[in-house]
Amino acid sequence: MKRCATDVRLLLGIIGAHILIYMAYHNDAVFWYLYTATMLFCMSYAIVNNKNNLKNSLSLTQNILYGLLSGIILYALFFIGSLLIDWLQLKDLAKDVKQLYKTFSPSSLWHYLVLFSIIIPGEEIFWRGYIQKRLDDFKLQPSLIVLLSAILYTLPMLYSQNLALVIAGSFAGLVWAILYQWKKSLPLVIVSHLVFDCILLIILPL
Repeated sequence: MKRCATDVRLLLGIIGAHILIYMAYHNDAVFWYLYTATMLFCMSYAIVNNKNNLKNSLSLTQNILYGLLSGIILYALFFIGSLLIDWLQLKDLAKDVKQLYKTFSPSSLWHYLVLFSIIIPGEEIFWRGYIQKRLDDFKLQPSLIVLLSAILYTLPMLYSQNLALVIAGSFAGLVWAILYQWKKSLPLVIVSHLVFDCILLIILPL
């Protein structure tokens, strides 16, 4: 009975996230307000339904080191991908990248503040610390858990109707799912995500 209730809460959390993310992507003018509210909901839902999500298996130094290195490596892979898009002259994909930056990229100080303080931690707490951890509790094969976690993370991005975001999200989601499955450390994937977005959006935008 308790397992059934846990499964229902998991399903409701995923459905709720989809509904809210759909609303955010279909209201460009207030996207940042709605997506911030969505991540606050997701983060709160995850914490309330599984208080053990925030347990950390690594030291502070290890979290920072692994997070920093993985964030930099992930950005390097995206940089290579950007070069390939130009080299292969994938005009439609390049157009999607430009549209992605134009529509959803942070454009004011408060956007950056909520991105790094709420949205990124919220995404990791919900999709890795809650959803992936629940999948792990089902005793599935680690490779299947990673794949399902990456798919579940990517699916809501379909609402953006932007192929570049879906491809980028699926690849990044796969990397962060692997990291979480490997080290079972939520702070690690949060740091990795923060470092990656900081380089991508502030230091060296593609």
